[in-house]
Amino acid sequence: MPMNPDVRNGLAVGTNVAILLPGDKTKKFFRITNRDTIFYRDAHASLATGVTEAFAEITNLNPPPGQLYQIHGIVMDGNTELSLKQPAATNRWGTSRSPAGGLLLDKYSFNGAPELVNLWFIEDYPPNTQLVNNTPVSIVTTLWWVGWRYQIEKLSEPTDAYVEVSIGPPGQ
Repeated sequence: MPMNPDVRNGLAVGTNVAILLPGDKTKKFFRITNRDTIFYRDAHASLATGVTEAFAEITNLNPPPGQLYQIHGIVMDGNTELSLKQPAATNRWGTSRSPAGGLLLDKYSFNGAPELVNLWFIEDYPPNTQLVNNTPVSIVTTLWWVGWRYQIEKLSEPTDAYVEVSIGPPGQ
């Protein structure tokens, strides 16, 4: 039976999670064995007025094997629009990723106040971002990603009590 997680406080060590990957209907069960905080600063180059940046993968938010990342807040310094995609598209053999493809998660326009989100990343499913500058001046934007890093171990059997985690857009 799925449980509702407390997004801001994260999941406790010992919690079981069922992970759903995009396009896959089969849940994969894991147990959280350790956790730590994430506070990642992502500085972008200056963006000229009226320019749309190409989608780019944030490789530093691509977890290594055996880890799951949960982002519950994004703070943006810079008056730009942020678009997020996850996962990136792959070529037909699945050997390389293309941030230009993939599924759009959401668009955010904010300046200074944190945007509350509930994003999950697992190995090979990091976020892809695009910034748009609709202002009459050049802007240097910095994003701060705030959340939790979980160490996970695969469970051999499904469990009755778990938190369901969807990687990518809801409903995919």
